[in-house]
Amino acid sequence: MSSTLCAIVKNEAPYLAEWALFHRMIGFDRIVVYENDSNDSTPEILGRLKRAGVIDEHIGWSNIPASPQFTAYVDAMRKCRTDWIMFLDADEFLNIKSRAPVNDFLAGVARDVSCVAVNWRIFGSSGQTTFAPGLVLERFTRAAAPHHAVNRHVKSFFRPRYAASVHMHAPVMATGRSALASGEPLAMEVRGISDRLDWSAAQVNHYYGKSLEEYAAKRRRGDAFLPSDDARKFARHTDQMFRAHDLNDEPDDSLAWILPELKHRIAAFEAGALCNGPIRS
Repeated sequence: MSSTLCAIVKNEAPYLAEWALFHRMIGFDRIVVYENDSNDSTPEILGRLKRAGVIDEHIGWSNIPASPQFTAYVDAMRKCRTDWIMFLDADEFLNIKSRAPVNDFLAGVARDVSCVAVNWRIFGSSGQTTFAPGLVLERFTRAAAPHHAVNRHVKSFFRPRYAASVHMHAPVMATGRSALASGEPLAMEVRGISDRLDWSAAQVNHYYGKSLEEYAAKRRRGDAFLPSDDARKFARHTDQMFRAHDLNDEPDDSLAWILPELKHRIAAFEAGALCNGPIRS
């Protein structure tokens, strides 16, 4: 059993080490990051992460005339040689409730399942208005209650050799059935949105806006799905969208268990000495 994680990023320098080390620690075999026209230190940090063995590929993805995100995902799927692949953004963290390593979790998937959908859990600002140093997982610990429909978005593991077409949330599969992370059958209202919520086995912690100041930076990055000359690229992330996702109904510190080792590895990375293997719970 083997797995790849893929992301496309732009101007995510403050968050990359935490995101990449976390996902290496939970057991992804390969981490592939496409970098789209950043003007901060994102390329340099990705280079350091690659040299340290935390990520496997750092691919410049500049001046893409079509959708940067879609074309990157198609490229990653075509090149993928692992059994499974997953697309996550840099503000999304896979949260396997059993704390099992990724490949152990996937080993439990039925053989006829070719797509495993994991529901979002939206995390709000926790009342923060400005950027502050520290880990995202530690700063933002309040999240949406289950009844919010936005949580029914999914991100998916899928078997790349069985995919008919790429989708950022849930690909169309040519072979095999789709299931929720719990193993229950997946039905979607529309592509990428499940008809019900299931956080029992896993969730994707989605730190959509973080603080208001950080959301403003997200707005300046624009929509990764759209090319830079599309008039809609900077129209999506409105004040209304921030309010709709600033959901702080309930505490959720379900990833607190990993924080001590994650902090240790970030400090090691920053010092230039890193142990980058998976963590066992």
